[in-house]
Amino acid sequence: MSSHTPINCVMPLGERTAIAIDWESGEPAQRFAGQRNFPSDDQRRAKTSSRLGAGKRIDSHRMSRVMTFVGAHIAENFTVADLAAVACMSSAHFARSFKATTGQCPHEFVTRIRLALAKQMLADPHLPISDIALSTGFSSQSNFSRAFRGATGMTPRDYRAAC
Repeated sequence: MSSHTPINCVMPLGERTAIAIDWESGEPAQRFAGQRNFPSDDQRRAKTSSRLGAGKRIDSHRMSRVMTFVGAHIAENFTVADLAAVACMSSAHFARSFKATTGQCPHEFVTRIRLALAKQMLADPHLPISDIALSTGFSSQSNFSRAFRGATGMTPRDYRAAC
């Protein structure tokens, strides 16, 4: 499998089937005055990023392991260091490479997955919103509602009513 082939990871949630993650789709300087030979900010950034390996993407095998970990632990609190360990990378290198691969930092990506899963679960009127919040990895219903409203422009209750 090439590094450009999207990987879909289906996350199990007990008896419910969770969302499929397509990690590639993403859901989404100036020069110093009077210094002719001094490199521009962009040139310095490019040199630093190439030296640090900042444009390097994570290979599909490592991304598959990370997506499997995220799917298995979506209801739990985990860190970038945990994801980096799954990918056998340092935290800093993982974060840079993850952003180069997905276009999002790891935290944003996981939050987007959690919110997409929550949207699916909100379609079931029998599931309490507080249970949805906890089962999608948010520490409280309040934090869930704040993140949901920030991403969708509506509260989970309003979203459920619109379904």
